[in-house]
Amino acid sequence: MKRNEVLKAVVILQAVCMIALTGMVMVKVWPLPGLKSGDQENSGTPDIPVQEGSGTNSQAVVASVGGKTITMNELTDELLEQYGDAVLRVMMVRIAIDKEAEASGLTLTPDEIELELARSAEGYGSEEEYFKVMKEQLGMSETQIMDEIKYRLLMEKITVRDYPVTDDEIERYIDEHPEQFGSREQYHLKWIVTSTREQAESVLSMLEDGGDFAELASNYSIDAYSAENGGDLGLIEADDPFYDEAVLNAAAGLAVAEIAGPIELEEGYAVIELAGKKSTSGLTGDQLYQAVRRQLALERARPIRELEDELLTRYGAAIMK
Repeated sequence: MKRNEVLKAVVILQAVCMIALTGMVMVKVWPLPGLKSGDQENSGTPDIPVQEGSGTNSQAVVASVGGKTITMNELTDELLEQYGDAVLRVMMVRIAIDKEAEASGLTLTPDEIELELARSAEGYGSEEEYFKVMKEQLGMSETQIMDEIKYRLLMEKITVRDYPVTDDEIERYIDEHPEQFGSREQYHLKWIVTSTREQAESVLSMLEDGGDFAELASNYSIDAYSAENGGDLGLIEADDPFYDEAVLNAAAGLAVAEIAGPIELEEGYAVIELAGKKSTSGLTGDQLYQAVRRQLALERARPIRELEDELLTRYGAAIMK
C-alpha cells in the first residue's frame, strides 16, 4: 500500500475540528499575520450567531474523565488556539469573494456547479454516497459541501480572469494529452490486509467457507482506516498511483463479487474482493474546452493564496482583538 494513511487521518481530524469550530460561540480571536486591527463597522469579520441551548453556556460541562471536567469554554479556547486563525481566514475570504464577484459581475451557472459536484463525487459511486461519506468522515452537511464548491469556483474565476487562453492553445493541449480525456475504468474494491501470508490464506479460507467479508476485515485487517469500514476502499481508478500495482492488476482480472489473494504488499498481504466496476466517459465538446481552458489559466495565474491576501486588503479586512 502506497497511500499515506497517517496523513489522511490528520487531514480528516483537522477538518472535523475546523468545521466544529465554525458552529461554536467564538469568545475571542487572534490577529492574522499581515492584517491590522480596525473598527468593527469596517471589518470584514462576519457576525457569528450564538445557538440557543446548554451548549451556549461557557461553563457547561461537555465531558469528564476521572472526575475532572472539561467545560465548553475550555473546549472553545483550545479549538480557537489550534484552528481559530485558519477558520476565521476562510470566513473572511468568503466574504471578500462575494464582494469581488458582485463588483465584477461574476456568477455561476447551475451547470457549472453540477459539473464541479460530479468531479468532486467521482470515485464515490454516486452524489448521494459522496454526501454520506463527507458527513460521516468530515461532519460536513450537503449545504456546507455546496458552499465549498461555490466559493472554490468563484475564486477560480477571479483568479483566471486576467489570463486568457486561446482555442488554438486548448486544441494543442488536447492533442498532446489525449490520455487525460478518454474514458476510464474504476474498481469498487474491498480488502483485508494481514501481516503474513499464512494469515491471509487463513482469511481466504474463511471467506471460501462463507465468512462475511466486512466482519473479517473488521476483525483481522491491519489497515485500520479501511477495517472500520468493513475493508471497503470505495471506487478506485484502474491506474491509481496510490495503490499497489499488484492489487490493481488482480482486480482487472476479477468478475464482480470474486475474491483474490494473497497479494503481497509492502507491509503485508492482501485479500481483495471486487464489489463492482464502473466506466466513466471522458469530457467532450464545450465541457472539454472549458475544462482545459480552466486548467491552463490556473497554471498561469498567481497563487490563490496571494490573491486571497489581495482581496482581504481591498475590502478592508481587519481582526478585532
